[in-house]
Amino acid sequence: MSEEKLIPVFIPALVAILVNAEDKKASPLTYEQVIKIRDAASVIMLEKSHADALAESRGYDDIDPENCWYDWQMCRRDMGRKPDLDPGAKITISNSNDASMQQAFADARQSLPHFRKLIHGNTDEEFFPLIKTKFVLASGNMFVWLRVVESNETGFTGELFEVPAELRDHEIGDTFNIEDAAIIDWMINHDGTMHGGYTIRAHRATLDAVEQAKLDTHLGISRYL
Repeated sequence: MSEEKLIPVFIPALVAILVNAEDKKASPLTYEQVIKIRDAASVIMLEKSHADALAESRGYDDIDPENCWYDWQMCRRDMGRKPDLDPGAKITISNSNDASMQQAFADARQSLPHFRKLIHGNTDEEFFPLIKTKFVLASGNMFVWLRVVESNETGFTGELFEVPAELRDHEIGDTFNIEDAAIIDWMINHDGTMHGGYTIRAHRATLDAVEQAKLDTHLGISRYL
């Protein structure tokens, strides 16, 4: 009997379901609609080799359900769908022992006053401020991006906008009060301009020019401030 790990596969592909839903709506799907469609979609469990074969036969990789909103916006961007919406950020796990990452953490915390000024000085509905913090799990530490819903002089209230499998005890929309000392990073990607994102910059610095360009395109970033 095969011991290969089983992974969830959407049938039909989740990206196809979302395209169909957005075409019927004739306007961009909201975050809540995308998550609702994902949660109602049909899923089968396949061994990774079979899932890879299915993706090859389709000619494309499907959306990652744990980063559904982010990946859907990347797909919309690749398909040229308008208006272009802010995808937020992928949930990531970083090497916190790396010296450049430690410096990124320190730079992020030191620049929190600037982050607050950006938040309080902007009323654009598409303004999407994020903070990154550490969740301590039995399986290890996970660094997760949260959407900022409130801020004060000593910390922020952030909410989950994607729920990875490792956080199965939480739900989308769960909020957390995060003190400044627990902030790993912050970022705002506004109209292609990246504010903050120090861990992203640290990772980008390890890439060659071609890979940097690919990352910038993937994130929808045209310049870093």
